[in-house]
Amino acid sequence: MAITPLEIQKMRFSQKMRGYDPTEVEGFLSLLAEDLAGRLAQIEKLERENNYFKQRLEETEHREHQLQQTLLRAQKVSEDITANARREAELTVKEAEMMADKIVQQAVDQSTRFEGKIAELRTARRELQLKFKNTLDLFQRILEAEMDDERSSATVHTLSAQRKRREAGA
Repeated sequence: MAITPLEIQKMRFSQKMRGYDPTEVEGFLSLLAEDLAGRLAQIEKLERENNYFKQRLEETEHREHQLQQTLLRAQKVSEDITANARREAELTVKEAEMMADKIVQQAVDQSTRFEGKIAELRTARRELQLKFKNTLDLFQRILEAEMDDERSSATVHTLSAQRKRREAGA
């Protein structure tokens, strides 16, 4: 049963012989009531502070929970971004490798075509060299034949000229 300061102040005791001094008792009760009132006020103040700090603690715990959730979401987003970046990098590397393979294949194909053209040009050069050699050989034989004809005709002409001179001198 809680006693209030007002109840202490209103408390009256019956008087008996040889009892306590009523003024002292009333003074003590008055002091006791004031002390109790002060302590009750202090308790009320402490309860308000306690409630205030409980509320602040709950708000802080709520903010902490929100921060933890935000950090978890941020970590997940970061992991997702990292995973996406990794996948994009892998795709870029694969595309680059495919493009490089394609370029290398094109270079090989072009090199093969060039080698074929070079072989064709070498064959054509060889054929032209042979034709030119054959032509030179032909011209050489013709020239030699003409020179032989000229020698034989020059001998014939020389003999004829010598004969004509002899005949003319005779």
